[in-house]
Amino acid sequence: MIQVLIVEDQRMARENMESIVRSSMRYALSGTISDAGLALSFCARKPIDLILMDVCTLGRKDGIAAAEEIKAAFPRIKIIIVTSLPEAGYLDRAREAKVDSFWYKEISPEELIDVMDRTMNGEHIFPMERPTVKLGQATSADLTEGEIRVLRQVMEGLEYDEIAKALGISRSTVNYHISNILSKTGYPNKTLLAIAVAKKQFIIPSIGDEE
Repeated sequence: MIQVLIVEDQRMARENMESIVRSSMRYALSGTISDAGLALSFCARKPIDLILMDVCTLGRKDGIAAAEEIKAAFPRIKIIIVTSLPEAGYLDRAREAKVDSFWYKEISPEELIDVMDRTMNGEHIFPMERPTVKLGQATSADLTEGEIRVLRQVMEGLEYDEIAKALGISRSTVNYHISNILSKTGYPNKTLLAIAVAKKQFIIPSIGDEE
């Protein structure tokens, strides 16, 4: 059986991927972690063949940076980056990090298995186009990675100090990012921004989820 590690901090997405892996005939779930920064040490302890790696996870290291470290240390491990964020820079960064494939979470379980199978057979699967989502006066491509990471925490219902602690940044940096997001999108406050984001499904929120 092909041993799979899932790196995902959103409960619904994590449970969905776990179910897909467990119900497959070729794959076995070796483990699930919520912090991409722990993935390298996990691979050093257990034999892993394939990683489903989210971009934004708990901790300070994002999934693409973690994937680059893993590919350098364990080049045989296949890595599929998974994300719900239509951030244009992620595709370019993923290729530079030498990940094997890239998957948007919105596709069906059958499509994910197909991407996994083809990746394990040596193919490199990347979307043909970068999706963009209109958000107020801006599009998803107008937001930086730092702004998207802060926005994701806003969708979790966290306050400024909690966001700063979760991302390992200062409160002033959180204020700066949120101010920039509001300026770009045209929303008057972060509550209306969060409502708009949820309606647009720009980020799949995990409000009320337990880790």
